[in-house]
Amino acid sequence: MTGPFFSMRILFLMLLGLVVIVESARTQPLPTLLKSAEREANAGHFLAAAELWERAGRLKNSDPALLHQAAEAYAQARDYLRAADCYRAALTDARFPLAALKHARALKQQGRYEEALLAFETFAQTYRGDFKAVLVSVAENEIAGCELAFQLFENQDSTTFVLPRRHALNSPENEFAPIPFSDQLLYFSLASETRAKLMRVRQNEENWGLPEEAVLPDKVSAKFRSGSFSPDGSRFYYAQCDGGCLAESGGSVSSSPCAIFCIRRTEEGWAEPERLRAYINLEGSTCMFPHVAQAEGVEYLFFSSDRVGGFGGLDIYVCERPLESEELDFSFPQNLGRVVNTGADEVTPFYQADTKTLWFSSLGHPSLGGLDIFKTEKEDSHWSKPQNVGIPINSPADDYFFVLKKSSEAAFFSSNRKDGETKTTTTDDDIYEVNWH
Repeated sequence: MTGPFFSMRILFLMLLGLVVIVESARTQPLPTLLKSAEREANAGHFLAAAELWERAGRLKNSDPALLHQAAEAYAQARDYLRAADCYRAALTDARFPLAALKHARALKQQGRYEEALLAFETFAQTYRGDFKAVLVSVAENEIAGCELAFQLFENQDSTTFVLPRRHALNSPENEFAPIPFSDQLLYFSLASETRAKLMRVRQNEENWGLPEEAVLPDKVSAKFRSGSFSPDGSRFYYAQCDGGCLAESGGSVSSSPCAIFCIRRTEEGWAEPERLRAYINLEGSTCMFPHVAQAEGVEYLFFSSDRVGGFGGLDIYVCERPLESEELDFSFPQNLGRVVNTGADEVTPFYQADTKTLWFSSLGHPSLGGLDIFKTEKEDSHWSKPQNVGIPINSPADDYFFVLKKSSEAAFFSSNRKDGETKTTTTDDDIYEVNWH
C-alpha cells in the first residue's frame, strides 16, 4: 500500500516507538536509577546524579530523602532553581534540619530576595537544632545580604560602570581566572571534563582572536587549576590540585587538595616546576588561588588556605620575599585577620600595589548571592573594612577572580550568572569584562 495514508501510518508508528523509548527511560526500576545516580556522583557528574536522584524521588511519592539528595547535588552543580525545588520537599523532615537554610540560599542565588528574606527569617526564628547560635548568625548574615541587595538595586548608579560584557572567548565549558598579561593579551583557565588548561587570547584592534592553549610542561598541565604571572613575566605561580572535573564539582573555586608551585621562564622555555616551601604548602591543608604583586623591591604572594589557625573555611594569607633574591624563600604566611577573613570562604585575591587595594571574593561577608567581590585598602599594617563592590559587578550568582587590566581602566572577572538569552544556566563559569566611564 502506498500513498498519503501509508506515509501517515509509518509516521504514527515511529512517533509511538519514540514515546515508548522515552517512557521506558523514565520508568527505569528504582534500584537502577539509584545505582546510576551513585555512579555519576562518584565520577563527579553532580548534575547528572541530581537528575537521577530527583527522578527516583518523584517515582517514590516525592520521597524527601531522595529529593534532598538531589538538592545537594543540584547545589553542588550550581543549579539553584532545581536545588530550591528539591530542598522544598524536605523542609518539614526532621532528618534534614538545614534544608530550610539551604532552600533559602538557593532562592537568594536566583535573585528571589523577598522570598529568600522570609525563608531566612523563618529559619532563624524556628531552628532548634545543634550549633544554633552559629547557624542563626549565618542566617542573619544572609538576611543582611538580602537587605543590601534591596538597597543597591534601589540606588543603582549606572554612571560609574558600563554593564559587564560577557567575553567573546566564552564557551559552554568553564572559563575562569583571567590573567591580563597586557591590555592586548589575556590568559585564562578553561575547565574541561578531565582537566583545566591554561589558555591565551590576543586582541587585534577591537576584536579578540581565537583562544589557544598555552604551552606548559606536562607536569604542570596535568593538575593545573589557576595561576598568576610575576609582573615581569619571568615566573608563573600556580595551584596544582587533585580535583579533576571542575565544572561539575562546584565550579572553579571548589576546594580540593591543592598546593602552590612556581615555574621560571628561561631562554629554552619553562624550567621544571618548583613546589613552594612546606611552611606555605602545609601538610593536611589546601593552598590555592596564588596572586603575586610587586612594590618597593618586594614581591608579595597572596593565596587562600584552610590551614589550622584560620577563622574557618578558606582564609587569605600573604607572604613576601626580596626581589633581589633568586630564591623562592618567602616569609612565613600571615593571615590577613578577622576584618578580611570570616568563618566562611575568602578566595581569589588580587592586590593592586600602587593603591594598596586588595580585591577578593567572600562567602562570609553580606553578599548579593553566593560569592561576591569585595575590596579593602591597607592602612599601615591594617586592612579597612571590606566594601561590597555592588552591582553590576556582583550578581545573585557567584562572582570571583576579579583582576584589573594593566592600564587599570577596565577589569575582568568570572561569574556563573545568567546572561539574557545568550546564557540561561548557572552551571558554568564565564569571563566578563567591565569598563569605567
